[in-house]
Amino acid sequence: MLPFPILQMLQQQGLQDIMDKKTRKEFTQTILIFVTAIIFFFLLGLWSYYRVEPAFKANTEKEFIDSVNKCVDHLERNIPYDQRINRQLIVTKAALESNYGRSRFAIEGNNLFGIRQFYNLETGMLPDRVKVNVNWRVAKFNSKCDSVKYYINLLNTNHHYEEFRKERKFQIDNHLNLPTRYFIRLEKYATNPLYAELLMKTYNNIYVIKS
Repeated sequence: MLPFPILQMLQQQGLQDIMDKKTRKEFTQTILIFVTAIIFFFLLGLWSYYRVEPAFKANTEKEFIDSVNKCVDHLERNIPYDQRINRQLIVTKAALESNYGRSRFAIEGNNLFGIRQFYNLETGMLPDRVKVNVNWRVAKFNSKCDSVKYYINLLNTNHHYEEFRKERKFQIDNHLNLPTRYFIRLEKYATNPLYAELLMKTYNNIYVIKS
């Protein structure tokens, strides 16, 4: 039979071992919760970075320009360099077509580029003074950044813009940044024969607004 002090010491040691095990378990659980939280917030931030669109403000012309640029920044995270569209062209085209976000189509349908649709006509917008029986409508988008995304995809994939894409490749290969050369490439697709001049005028106006 063990002496009482030794028995007491062993009991205390056993209790301490149990407490140590409990403490280690609690510590491990705390670490797991902490690491899980870090991973969760990291993935949430990553998702927000790539998926959540920036707020679009167009109370002033400068706000409109800044908002379009933020849309382009957001979208370019998922666009290869050689498929990106000159952002000065995008901003200029959006400003001209939507009157800096003030047009009816920009307000009612988030359409910054006057993009048309030729199917599901009931979902589109009919311009004023245009007959109801025309086979197209002005498209509606869920957001203004969505219309920027669509326009980028249009220039990258539609066969009508092959000459535009050749010009882009030429500029990339030669390390050029000449948005005004794109204006001429887009003129032949416009109904206004002076479209390139209108783009140039808007481009110069944007330069004044930003300065």
